[in-house]
Amino acid sequence: MRILRMILCDIRYQIKYGFYFLYGVISLLYIGILFLLPETLLRPVTALIIFSDPSALGFFFIGGMILLERGEGLHTYYAILPSTVREYIISKIVSLSLLSSFVALLIAGVVLDGEVNFFRLFVGVFAGASIFSLFGLVVGSLSKSLNHYFVMSVPVGLLLMAPALLIYFDVSLFFIEVLPATLLLRVLHASIGLEIPYSSSLSLLGLMLWCIPSFILANNRCKIYMERAGG
Repeated sequence: MRILRMILCDIRYQIKYGFYFLYGVISLLYIGILFLLPETLLRPVTALIIFSDPSALGFFFIGGMILLERGEGLHTYYAILPSTVREYIISKIVSLSLLSSFVALLIAGVVLDGEVNFFRLFVGVFAGASIFSLFGLVVGSLSKSLNHYFVMSVPVGLLLMAPALLIYFDVSLFFIEVLPATLLLRVLHASIGLEIPYSSSLSLLGLMLWCIPSFILANNRCKIYMERAGG
């Protein structure tokens, strides 16, 4: 299948540019830090770490991938390639989200004892990483350079993720709860044995529903970008 070959190519590309090495080093660092925490803080901090890295890090990594490909002139060949924009996006999102999901499983599996729903954790992180990566793809396609991308991505990333942190201050408003970042945090909490104010299935469903508008936005934006880049 063409899409499978594209995913494998993206994984090799990520390995070539050190994405896997970086994830590995960061994961070991986080695991070491988590082992030093008292039992009362272990699960909340683990959820927060998985939320910020690896889940949300896809938002920043995918922009770097787009700009690396642009620098190598790969996007100029889009017009003559048999693959579609949709396949291009799916390949990028699946490859990055799989990496994020497996790293999340590694961190939770090594640090936490029992009360971990690994299936829910995997699905939640995969969906959350996909959403953040799709938004990152939009920002990356709008950026003119790597520096420009970081200037744009920091405020956008904060806007997407920061409101979710209000739940740690017992702020639970509807417009905060329906945000993808908040839904992801709720899923993470439920997956590692922490209580949440509503059904974990509902938060997971809401998170998965967010994938639809996020994909549509990224697909529409990337069509415009690729058409311009490919001539």
